Amino acid sequence: MELRQLELLRCIFDEGSLTAAAKRCHLSQPALSQQIRALEDEVGEPLLVRKPRGVEATAAGEILMEHAVRMLDELARVKDAFAGRRDLQTGRVSFGIIPTIAPYLLPRLLGPFRKRFPGIDLAVSEARTTDLIERLVAGEIEFAILSDVAEADKKRWSLQLRELFREPLLLAAPADHPLATRKAPPNPSDLKAAELIHLQGGHCLADRTLRACKIREPNPGLRCDQLSTALAMVASGLGVTVVPKLAVAHLEDRAVVFRPFAGKGLHRTISLMKRRGTSTSPAAEELLRLFTPP
Repeated sequence: MELRQLELLRCIFDEGSLTAAAKRCHLSQPALSQQIRALEDEVGEPLLVRKPRGVEATAAGEILMEHAVRMLDELARVKDAFAGRRDLQTGRVSFGIIPTIAPYLLPRLLGPFRKRFPGIDLAVSEARTTDLIERLVAGEIEFAILSDVAEADKKRWSLQLRELFREPLLLAAPADHPLATRKAPPNPSDLKAAELIHLQGGHCLADRTLRACKIREPNPGLRCDQLSTALAMVASGLGVTVVPKLAVAHLEDRAVVFRPFAGKGLHRTISLMKRRGTSTSPAAEELLRLFTPP
């Protein structure tokens, strides 16, 4: 039993005539009759009765049509739903983003997107890299925006990364600190474990910073969970830290000096991560199309 056959049967009953139904469905009358006979052979009963002025449904035809109408109406609703997704009138984008990017990147994306596509629901999960990988693998989110995914995790979970941009990392130091006042730009190796303010384990920025500075055992008394807290600690003279450039773009605090590192500097790569072999939805593609690197 094919949906096309049910559509033809419904057309016949709507028109009350094989001739009129064939014309409406752009078929010859013999071709239409052949489709109905095939349907009757499958159900094992006649579905319509030919009369001098058209056709009428048999009892079997009425039973089949009662179910067919519900099926065809549901199919039409499914088609409308996907048409709405293609036209970006309806739909949902669910994605994750790490905390050291979210406050600075989301305003560039969400505001313009919601203005252009108010019918699309947005679900944003802020979490650390390991948590985002778990949610992505479980199918809870469509993609994630993060940095520095370990090669072993990429292979283990069959993840695909697409680079969005490279972001400079800066030294943040108290205004009177030697690394802030000297002429020569700082090197990552200039940062000492005793004074390095660092994020909790699990933050990819923390791992990136410790590797660059070649510090294995940072001072546990200078650990925090948010960049804003780290900067407040720097402003209070407790130590120095490494921050992404996005985090200081609009920050004005004369107690803190931000300096790029020597040479080619220190960077992190911001990437979009999704499961390998999957494609992003039309709405997600539009969201990413609005993205412009800082």
